[in-house]
Amino acid sequence: MKFITKITVVFVLGGIFLLSSCLKPEEFPDEPIIEFVSFEAQGDSGVFVISFTDGDGDIGLEVADTLSPYNDSSFYYYNLYYDYYEIMDGDTVRGTADPGGNNFPTAPAISLAFRVENITPIGQNKALKGDVKVTLEPRYFNANSNHSDSLLYKIVLIDRALNVSNELITPIITR
Repeated sequence: MKFITKITVVFVLGGIFLLSSCLKPEEFPDEPIIEFVSFEAQGDSGVFVISFTDGDGDIGLEVADTLSPYNDSSFYYYNLYYDYYEIMDGDTVRGTADPGGNNFPTAPAISLAFRVENITPIGQNKALKGDVKVTLEPRYFNANSNHSDSLLYKIVLIDRALNVSNELITPIITR
């Protein structure tokens, strides 16, 4: 009886090994792909969650990544950008820091930049799939604008190989 049990265990373990070796790891393009997951207003602050995939897993930067092309005067110093837009008379218009609240196009555009930390996985399969949560505070809207009752963001994520993700356009956010 013990011999039959040992053979059964060997076959079961062998079957599990064969089945697991047939499962392919997830594969994604080397360029990041981002999708909108959620937005939650928390008073004047707002919390965005976006999902991402990246085939070669080179998402994020180390604190010490400050040499070119990641130096602080470079576009690539940050790797996550939120560009602010307002809905004015049915049109999507780039939000500006116009102190008069009229959103004049000559005023500087509002763009929020973040550094996502390095999350490259260890091991052979570097493919990444996950979520990024960003809190916009003290406000997710332009308090100086006369048109910030309906807004949206255009978001991009950049990996260490400088591949720029698709441009994610959030749903319209009303306050």
